Amino acid sequence: MPRRPQNSDPPRLVLRFAVSICIALALAAAAILLVVRHFDTVQAERAATSEARVIASSVLRGSLRASDFHRPVRASRRAELDELFQHDVLSEGVLLVKLYATNGLVTYSTDHRLIGSWETNRGHIEEALGGTVRGDVTKLSGEKTLRTYAPVSVRGGKGVVALFQDYGPIASAAQSTFVPVAGIFEVVLVLLFLMLVPILRRVTQRIRRQMEEIERRALYDELTDLPNRTLFGDRIEQAIAAAGQESHSAAVMLLDVDGFREVNDALGHETGDRLLQEVAGRLGETVRSSETLARLGGDEFGILLSPGSNEDATALAARIHGVLETPFSLSGFPLEIAVSVGIASYPEHGENVDTLLQHADVAMYIAKDGHAGTALYESEQDTSDAARLALAGELRGAIDNEELVVHFQPKAELESGLIVGVEALVRWQHPERGFIPPNEFIPIAERTGLIKPLSQYVVASALRQCGEWRTAGFDLHVAVNLTIPDLLDLELPDRIGELLAETGVRPGQLELEITETTILADPFRVRQVLNRLNEMGLRLAIDDFGTGYSSLAYLKNLPVHTIKIDRSFVMGMCEDASDATIVRSTIDLARNLGLGVVAEGIESQEVWDALRADGCSLAQGYFISRPASAEYLQPVLEERALRTRDGVAKAS
Repeated sequence: MPRRPQNSDPPRLVLRFAVSICIALALAAAAILLVVRHFDTVQAERAATSEARVIASSVLRGSLRASDFHRPVRASRRAELDELFQHDVLSEGVLLVKLYATNGLVTYSTDHRLIGSWETNRGHIEEALGGTVRGDVTKLSGEKTLRTYAPVSVRGGKGVVALFQDYGPIASAAQSTFVPVAGIFEVVLVLLFLMLVPILRRVTQRIRRQMEEIERRALYDELTDLPNRTLFGDRIEQAIAAAGQESHSAAVMLLDVDGFREVNDALGHETGDRLLQEVAGRLGETVRSSETLARLGGDEFGILLSPGSNEDATALAARIHGVLETPFSLSGFPLEIAVSVGIASYPEHGENVDTLLQHADVAMYIAKDGHAGTALYESEQDTSDAARLALAGELRGAIDNEELVVHFQPKAELESGLIVGVEALVRWQHPERGFIPPNEFIPIAERTGLIKPLSQYVVASALRQCGEWRTAGFDLHVAVNLTIPDLLDLELPDRIGELLAETGVRPGQLELEITETTILADPFRVRQVLNRLNEMGLRLAIDDFGTGYSSLAYLKNLPVHTIKIDRSFVMGMCEDASDATIVRSTIDLARNLGLGVVAEGIESQEVWDALRADGCSLAQGYFISRPASAEYLQPVLEERALRTRDGVAKAS
């Protein structure tokens, strides 16, 4: 049985984040190192400039004369100055010396060729005469040098000396300072990155787990960890594509556990869940690794054989019946169960996913009805198939063209008789077929994927009418029934929120009715949808209460506000003591849990009075009114409101 692949590669998002961090750290390091290098170079140049200041203020101050700065020196004085600078200045790494008069005339230079020339940049000389020592980088015979202008004070005057220092020692000094700093900084950055590696690893693992969990919830059944209906449909689609290319067949099998409802009723929902898990385990041991086993919801499983023929599927069904013959031991009871299997194959019984699933479902119910164990789809036995498909196409047009009508059945307070709410019920008056009851076209909508637009159509119509009644002075709440596909749709709360905003109806005026069977389809996903609807302020009701599975468990774990007692108990409560006991117990249970109670199926004043005496809050049934159009109900609402003001607490 194929399992979901384990992805060992880190998510691209984390990988990109790690690369981005590396690049950012590298760029930051480069920028900081450039700044540090520049700072070290400036500091080294300043040190050299300070050295030039010391030479000018100490060595030269006592050795130079005022006349040395007035005019070009004579030969005898030049020889003295040559000896002075050669002994005390040039030996300190100075390459060239110039003495300037205040007007920029070079009065002396260790390069005698420059004596008598003029300095073109008078600004530095003026700054030096003002007491400022300034240095800049220049070229001397192609070599990089630091030129420093410094003032020289002598007895009887002041002049300027320019010292050209070799830049090599300056650069070496800057480098000697920069290298240790750069090394320490690089070590710190490497350590920082190494500290980030474990964090990135943990983030990677966490995101991978989250991605796997999201995938699991979207594509796998929470109870059995098998592929769900969505993934099963995708696998069938892939198998059809492969079969078409390679010219082989594929088979789809649907399995339903016989008598599963009785297990839940007798032993509880928890035991039923354990049974489904053990059934899934035995099925998983029976199918081959190339075959896909899925849980489609409730007690229904699906198997895909690709490649696989009708004979292969029939042989697998026989093996399944064999492995399920051994009783299951649950809650101390040995349970013997059987399954009904329906088979449909590609391309013989259908060429798309929906058709194959539909035909396998038809075959499964044929097997169940005939107690045959396994049935292969035969079009001759599916007498309603063509009519159902045709009706499905017409139903889509009826929804799009708003040909369906919504009728409303009132709910009245048993104490006052006032109508406080209605239940919306969709009707289809076909132009050619006449009236089509809901129990015929709603299952078609569920099987063909039309149930979502149909439910949205009913909710929208009910909310619009609710808004119109409020304008007319009737503040009613409206109830709408939801099906399994509706409650498996995670976008349902958003669509209902848009309709509430569009019609201006308060969320508390809309009540959504669900059955306990509906909840069994996918409890985890259904709970998610119901919790969101509850957070929006909508009211939730359990319909047909008492006929489903593990009712008390749902009242405890789900955000339910109302329970509706099934009509099968209400209608005969005045003749059957057992029914009366069930009704009274349900009313007491609801009152103790703080829930509202609606009794369905009231058809007589006697039942009305009995329910009021038992403390039931709301009533619904033909005794109040049959489902009718909004126009028909308008005078009923007005009459009931008038009679309530007169103090009459009856249904008619």
